[in-house]
Amino acid sequence: MTHQPRVTSRHKELLTVDGHSFRDLDGDGKLTPYEDWRLSPQERAADLLTRMRPEEKIGLMIIGSHYPGYSEFLDHAEEGQLLNPKDVWRDSNPITSQAYPEPVLVTSATDTAINERHQRYLICRDNLAPRDLAVWTNAVQEVAEQSRLGIPVVFASNPRNHVALVATFGVNESSGVFSEWPAEIGLAALDDAERMEDYGRRIAQEWRAAGIHKLYGYMADVASEPRWSRFNGTFGEDPDLASAYLGALVRGMQGAKLSEESVALTVKHFPGGGVRYDGHDPHFEWGQTNEYPTESALGRYHLPPFQAAIDAGVASVMPYYAKPVNESAPQLEEQFWQGPTTQFEEVAFAYNTTFIQRLLRETMGHTGYVNSDSGIIDAMPWGVEELSKPERFAAAVKAGTDIFSDMADPRQLLAAYEQGLLEDADLDQACGRLLKEMFELGLFDNPYVDEAAAERIVGGDEVAELGRAAQRDSVTLLRQGETLPLNARKIFVYVTGRTQPERVQEKLVDAVSRQLPDAELVDSAAEADLAIVWARPEINLFADDKEGTSLSIDPRDNGVDVDRILRIEQDVPTVLCVNLINPWLLGELEPAADSVVATFEITPDELLASLAGVDGGPKGKLPMSLPASVAVVENSARDVPGKFQESGYAYLDRDGVSYEYGYGKRFQ
Repeated sequence: MTHQPRVTSRHKELLTVDGHSFRDLDGDGKLTPYEDWRLSPQERAADLLTRMRPEEKIGLMIIGSHYPGYSEFLDHAEEGQLLNPKDVWRDSNPITSQAYPEPVLVTSATDTAINERHQRYLICRDNLAPRDLAVWTNAVQEVAEQSRLGIPVVFASNPRNHVALVATFGVNESSGVFSEWPAEIGLAALDDAERMEDYGRRIAQEWRAAGIHKLYGYMADVASEPRWSRFNGTFGEDPDLASAYLGALVRGMQGAKLSEESVALTVKHFPGGGVRYDGHDPHFEWGQTNEYPTESALGRYHLPPFQAAIDAGVASVMPYYAKPVNESAPQLEEQFWQGPTTQFEEVAFAYNTTFIQRLLRETMGHTGYVNSDSGIIDAMPWGVEELSKPERFAAAVKAGTDIFSDMADPRQLLAAYEQGLLEDADLDQACGRLLKEMFELGLFDNPYVDEAAAERIVGGDEVAELGRAAQRDSVTLLRQGETLPLNARKIFVYVTGRTQPERVQEKLVDAVSRQLPDAELVDSAAEADLAIVWARPEINLFADDKEGTSLSIDPRDNGVDVDRILRIEQDVPTVLCVNLINPWLLGELEPAADSVVATFEITPDELLASLAGVDGGPKGKLPMSLPASVAVVENSARDVPGKFQESGYAYLDRDGVSYEYGYGKRFQ
């Protein structure tokens, strides 16, 4: 017997054929093949392609940020206005603040996006309450249902399930709504791939309940450069752990194959963004190169996590902005070389036929689509600066890129088609891959979500407690002194760091009363039995990464008042907590502390609970090696992770303990 899926329409008619229900998306009163859920996704996509106009296919190939009409991100926001009524143009990149040569459309009015620009992939950045998010995504789906062919919308988002005490646009816009887990680097500290697969299944339920279908993540980059500001978004420096995690997350979030219960992953940043020159990021011209000083480092350290994701069936892969350069040691087999003495075509990976077509697709076996990173046409066109925008689009599509991120204006892509730079076959290849995903996700049959269920499922009690437990377990005990587990009566707390430390301090103070009700908070270290110090250094991608500057992993250079910490440590036994979003230098901070723990983004409540010994206390292991000095970093190869560096790389604490990858204690 044929299984009848749930089929829902709000505007167009339902058809009954052979006792089954179907949506009449094209409104012709007949069952068209792409409306027939009994056919395979490939068959439905192939039929729909024959009915789409070129401009509809081109609209499908861009994905732009989109907002409700009341969004805080819109200058024209109006309370109670559900759909965005106006286009938004910007003179500079909203993420990097780099000036555009000419104004760029960054988000469309909803009706214009759907019916004039024919967009169907949209990025959600707002931090809406569950019911509000479901109401809004449903409203946008209604607009799409009423379009000529009724093609539904795919909503994408950056990760939403990680603690962000201070949210950041373009990285972790949302916090406190979905279940909250440690940052990705904190998940790595758990060293538990089975737990990651369960995590993926559970958060996928939250996402689909809210009407979000695609995750921009997770990062498969192996973090081999300690000064890279995006270290925190990786699973650390071990290719084996990162590979196990990426495979587990794809299986957990997507399932054995994409379905109406899946969230499609876009694993990034192919072929590995951790290879940074002095830590500089390719969002910027001065960080645009991937140079590999170590022979075969690419294949040994950086490609395995991508291969694991591909083997698990990942829906899409995102190339990074960077371009490979021929100053590198040999990385590719000779069959991939451009010539006898030229290894790489020095163009960004989204334009790079060798990396996208020959390596990613033909050799590694990726069968899904390729999603560019944001701004490769307008802002970061490394290696193709001399090309016009239509030529850039054409070069990327010809190389194998199927959809262009954070773009709301399809005109230059349309121009590439009209100028003959792209043919119908090029559009059909890209759109065929995209449509197949949409059919597999079940959106053509039921794009709507239950708004009441969203309120119940998103951030629900069970998944929220699992996230809190993961936070507690991720805390990594580096030294246990007399101060742990927490048992003091008079406590002094101090937070110091780069981003709003006063706000974090307020949260920590409030948490003490909840987690340690018998303790008394005092105003100075001199009055206390113990101090809890939380050092939260941060390398800010868009504030610190400047041309000609040196990025640093010294806490002093990243917002931490080291001298104040040293005075506290002299006055009172201190629990030193260091938020390891990068491998910081601990040579000044660690020696005088009684106890030392590492955190990886955690709420103050769960930090205190872990330090007090709830569930046995910290269980984490270092997902990175902490360097001994600036010199060992500067003298090490940027493409080799710290775990594999020579003896003497890792920091030795006052007791001679090596803070190397995998180190972590349990309470005694």
